Amino acid sequence: MKVKNDPATREQPAPPEDGNTLMKTKKPTVTMTWQSPSEVMDTLYDVREPGCDGVGFALLRPRAKQKANSVAALIGAKLAPIKPAGNTPTTTCGMPITARDHRVVLARGVADTALTRLIDDYDAAVRPHQRLLAAVITMRGDKDMPAHDLLDMVATYATIHLARGRRLTSVVALHTPGDELSRALPHAHICILARQHAPSGWLAEHEDLTDTAHSLWAEEWAAFRTGWERIAAAA
Repeated sequence: MKVKNDPATREQPAPPEDGNTLMKTKKPTVTMTWQSPSEVMDTLYDVREPGCDGVGFALLRPRAKQKANSVAALIGAKLAPIKPAGNTPTTTCGMPITARDHRVVLARGVADTALTRLIDDYDAAVRPHQRLLAAVITMRGDKDMPAHDLLDMVATYATIHLARGRRLTSVVALHTPGDELSRALPHAHICILARQHAPSGWLAEHEDLTDTAHSLWAEEWAAFRTGWERIAAAA
């Protein structure tokens, strides 16, 4: 006999969703307007000094050709040099990735954060009188260097000389044009956020990110690469 309101037969409410409850979470997707490599170059001021051919150096200012620029567009383009398709892999925060690989290198002491949040916070904090948004340093590899070795070398440089040495946050993007039958050599872009980054927030623009500093970066990279190759040879 079924007894009304019998606890044994009454329908029980669903348990609350807490940290011990398994939940299916949908991976976020970031919708961005894709920019081709040539379109991205049009937003940058390409700095070229004699004797610095081994390293590319360019600056992203708040406006170029009467159009507003953003770090979100720059980094999005460097992470996706080939137009994304429906099945394109993404970062954990949903940014499309068609570059071979990438690394986010946060300034010393800054807490881990999702790349999209980092970029959005930076662009939202741009000041009306800010002269520079970011800089891009490009390091070229060669046919005899494995692409992952180039990425490791460039990311280590960014950690030592940018994150620790200058309190600068950056995103490293590894491009391997040969994947698309191009004759261009593998290379890595370091997209450097121009304002120093501290646990308390964004600070002033760094004084080494100017249109007269190409030789400074070229010489620093050359010295670092020489030391890296010496260590690798001795290992």
